[in-house]
Amino acid sequence: MSAAPWAAESLLVLLRWLHALAAALLVGSMAVILWEPWTERPPLSVQRFKELTDATMLAFLATGAILTFDRLSRGAGSTYAIILVIKVAASVAAYQWLFRWRRRKLERSAPDGRFAFGAAVFAILLAALLKGVTNGGFGGP
Repeated sequence: MSAAPWAAESLLVLLRWLHALAAALLVGSMAVILWEPWTERPPLSVQRFKELTDATMLAFLATGAILTFDRLSRGAGSTYAIILVIKVAASVAAYQWLFRWRRRKLERSAPDGRFAFGAAVFAILLAALLKGVTNGGFGGP
């Protein structure tokens, strides 16, 4: 009987890790595209960006839904829910700008890439804030 809680907790740790890895891959690839010096043709990072954005979006949707359900079912509270709504809104905005940027062939001069990067970084900062709220790191003993 004690194996079930251990297995469930291990799965949640794996899902959190995958969620964080998807964020790092997405933000890192955007940074490379925005600031990597280009030669005559676009670098491999530009050529593979569509697949990466599609894969990270699937990872965020799958892991985020499970992690959100887990946190809210454990009574995360209204502060957690409010920050989560803002984080999801920032993530949706980031992907909207990413898709617009992709349609523009990832032109560096298009502001969509910088807006997407900023929204994604903001979502990551909100994720850190959520972690603090969940662990009771803000607001006393």
